[in-house]
Amino acid sequence: MRINPAIALTALVGALIALCFEGYAASGLQFLSDRAGLLMTAWTLMPYVVLFAGRYFFDRHDIQKRWLHFSIFEVLLVAWIYWQTLVMYPDAQDSLIFLFLPLLQASLNLMVGVIFYWLQCRLKQKGGVANF
Repeated sequence: MRINPAIALTALVGALIALCFEGYAASGLQFLSDRAGLLMTAWTLMPYVVLFAGRYFFDRHDIQKRWLHFSIFEVLLVAWIYWQTLVMYPDAQDSLIFLFLPLLQASLNLMVGVIFYWLQCRLKQKGGVANF
């Protein structure tokens, strides 16, 4: 199985899920005609761009596999959080999830990406395999 297309597909599916939940919260896609709506959508999709970009930084198969597993876990977890926040337990402040969750996601993506990149550099120096 090729890892790079799977990472791209995971990032695309995550972005589509986030966009669908954003449309659900806004009761349609009318918000995309406004500048603030476009900026909010770009902010919501930013973590998935980081997930997608991660595939260009990892050239070792074992690290790419770990990035794919992390990506799948994150997409599923974020979809569950959106579902719980917007559908199962709706509240007046639900839309704040589109402000804070992407910030947490992007921070986590960057932190895990830096750790994986560091691990990749260490493994290249030693010529070893990741055993964690």
